[in-house]
Amino acid sequence: MTDLVGRVSLTAALATGVLTVPAAWLGGGSGALGVASGGALAIANLWWLARRARLDARRGPLAGWALGASLRLLALALVVAALLVTGSAHPIGLVVGVSVLPPVLIAAGLQEARPAGSNL
Repeated sequence: MTDLVGRVSLTAALATGVLTVPAAWLGGGSGALGVASGGALAIANLWWLARRARLDARRGPLAGWALGASLRLLALALVVAALLVTGSAHPIGLVVGVSVLPPVLIAAGLQEARPAGSNL
């Protein structure tokens, strides 16, 4: 795991944990499970994408990339469907959990792109 992926994963996991508390208060167990599982799915997806990018950078694009991506998205869809159909996770909680990663990733990317010694 790269340094950026590790930092983003840790920050997103902490933010997801913080958001799980009010989700439990507002939506009960299904709200908390929705936020937690959404955050976990987003972080797992980031790890998969980072791993594939590293492999493709070393060996060049693999022929099975499209199949692997399709299977990953199918697995994510099945997990989300199972959480929603069983009523285990609240849909809004799931969306909140998945939505934690993008701003964390953008902030980390901007921080890494900032010139050294900049006070912005």
